[in-house]
Amino acid sequence: MAQGAPVERLVALTTAPQWGLDTYVSNGPLTFQEGVRSVFGGSLMGQSAAAAAATVPPAFQIYSLQAAFLRAVKPEEKVYYRVERTSDGRAFASRIVRATQGSSDVSLYVVTVCFQRNDLPAGNVLGYHVPMPEVGGTRPDDISEEKVQQMMTASMTRSVPLLQLGAKEEPFDWRPFDNPPATEPTKFRQRSFVRSSAFASNSPHVHQSALAFLSDTYVMGTALHANPSKVGKKMRNVAMGATLTNNVSIHEPMAKVDEWMLTERETSWGSEGRVMIYQRYWDVKSGRLVMSGTQECLVRLKDASRL
Repeated sequence: MAQGAPVERLVALTTAPQWGLDTYVSNGPLTFQEGVRSVFGGSLMGQSAAAAAATVPPAFQIYSLQAAFLRAVKPEEKVYYRVERTSDGRAFASRIVRATQGSSDVSLYVVTVCFQRNDLPAGNVLGYHVPMPEVGGTRPDDISEEKVQQMMTASMTRSVPLLQLGAKEEPFDWRPFDNPPATEPTKFRQRSFVRSSAFASNSPHVHQSALAFLSDTYVMGTALHANPSKVGKKMRNVAMGATLTNNVSIHEPMAKVDEWMLTERETSWGSEGRVMIYQRYWDVKSGRLVMSGTQECLVRLKDASRL
């Protein structure tokens, strides 16, 4: 059997019936960023999607995740995902998943996961999507595999670890474009090709869980790169950052995460210590929109008197 992609391991769960019906537990160490005291949000997104998917029939595919990150999750402890079967219909179903740690019932993270059955005829429906951006014929192989780490090294100091994953932890192959600075934050666009290594599983639910994991990767960086004068050289002015909410829509439930996608991100707003970021992913071969979403993040800068 093929070894599979690292992200398959990162979203895998084990049933934990001793903790209650429809309860699942993380298999191993959770992905985290060096120097950051909490778990990487993509781990929670991917694993909670997998937990919810384990409670629906195979024909039901994820089309929406609406997540809120409530408290810090300790990377050294296992996470328990408790699934509530909120609705089961002929064509649609929904689940609420709550993440806890230890013996506490306090929710550290909560997500609503919505499903639609894909083996029923759709009938007469609307059909359209935002077209994939023109990138001047650039292909993923035109961009070096080392480009993302080179950009990270050039744009931030190791004292700002918010966006940095170690090489062993990075489950995706990112091929970022040279994204030029804009005259104002809302005009900045961040583009990259991305895919995972080859999957062993053909399960759509595993690929959907991997998409959920991907949806939280490097997102905050869009707002930081869009404000170079405020965050300072190598982002030295950044004091802290965290994901608050992450809302994801999966438009192509049969999409393969181990095939090239093009992502584009932008920020529309920043105030009161929060920023809003929009993201879209297209399948490179077909040009179809695979996933889109919004993420709200907490970003705080160092006090001006201490800079």
